[in-house]
Amino acid sequence: MQLQLAKRKGKDQRAAQSSSSGDSDEPSELEVPEEEPDSYHSGQMAVEDSDFYNFDADRMEKCFKRGQVWALYGDDDGMPRHYALVETASPGRQFRAQIRWLEHQPDGKEGKPCGAFKVGREVTVHSVNVFSHLVACERVAREAYRVYPKKGSVWALHAGEYADTGRPKYDFVVFLSGYSEVHGISFGYLEKVEGFRSIFARREIGVRAVQYLREGDVGLLSHQTPARKVSKGEASTLPRGDCWELDPASLPAELLHA
Repeated sequence: MQLQLAKRKGKDQRAAQSSSSGDSDEPSELEVPEEEPDSYHSGQMAVEDSDFYNFDADRMEKCFKRGQVWALYGDDDGMPRHYALVETASPGRQFRAQIRWLEHQPDGKEGKPCGAFKVGREVTVHSVNVFSHLVACERVAREAYRVYPKKGSVWALHAGEYADTGRPKYDFVVFLSGYSEVHGISFGYLEKVEGFRSIFARREIGVRAVQYLREGDVGLLSHQTPARKVSKGEASTLPRGDCWELDPASLPAELLHA
């Protein structure tokens, strides 16, 4: 599995990819053991600031501990679809973490956000910027995990493509129950609140407010998006009802600039 994308706050520039020529003494953000290819050099993508909350505070170097499972950004469209288990983490001026990828079972296909996973190959990470969020998952065996949406979590559903760019388009939802193989999981659609970068509110009310995702529809899930409930005291222009602030690093650029 190759992971080459890191995200860093900053609206005005996109950092160039690290050189692989060997002229620099700086370590690449991802390394594999010597017998593996050593071409893992991470490009850095600038990320818009959020409206209120600093999501970077939840992925600082001191946040990483052995035994945690984290989501990492993928190379295709930059969304956090890869999972890894933290083996060791050394915070400090030169951050270093040993992680082991979680491989989807039974097919091992990359980019599937839900289902059963087993612990796989180990790599070394030198930057927190490849990580998105801590994953709330179930450990079902010594090296086996199960990942499904939890009640209150916000996820993206596949919703086609943007006509002008051809990039993936998503619907964002908040889950109202936990996942059950028998009953599926209930959710409500979210929509972006006008005048904000990443504030969302419930899209529908009444009988249409609650939808259901059945077991056969799990393939519609794209990725979890870090989110937090917004207090009404944070902005007088927030609409009535619950609002969520979503992490801009897990939102498509087309939505942030809409």
